[in-house]
Amino acid sequence: MEKKKRNRLISWLVLSGVTLSAATLILVLRNDYTTRGFSDATFIPGVVVLFLFLLRLVRDAGVFDLVSYSFARIFQGTKEKSLEGMKTASEYVEGKKEERLKKDRYYLPYIIIAALFLVVGAILAYL
Repeated sequence: MEKKKRNRLISWLVLSGVTLSAATLILVLRNDYTTRGFSDATFIPGVVVLFLFLLRLVRDAGVFDLVSYSFARIFQGTKEKSLEGMKTASEYVEGKKEERLKKDRYYLPYIIIAALFLVVGAILAYL
């Protein structure tokens, strides 16, 4: 199996496993086995996965590049007295942009799993 397909399969398996584990944990800890309990146990992880999807979209758009540059600059300043060897902010952002273009942006597991859990949670809420 090629690396790209393997990584996509792993993302499906990990996201499904974590979401199902969270749903099971919510159901068991709340000890509410009614339709409302099942609704909560599916809707809450669905919202979390949707939030993670949106956060990943924002990250892949480069919104946090300057924040990470600032932290790198702070840590570099604490280690060394001079910041001359460090890239400028524009060089750092351009480098990050080139790295992002090389990466595989695969959002389908987030969309499908979030939609599935949200729809099931909404349906169970109105039964």
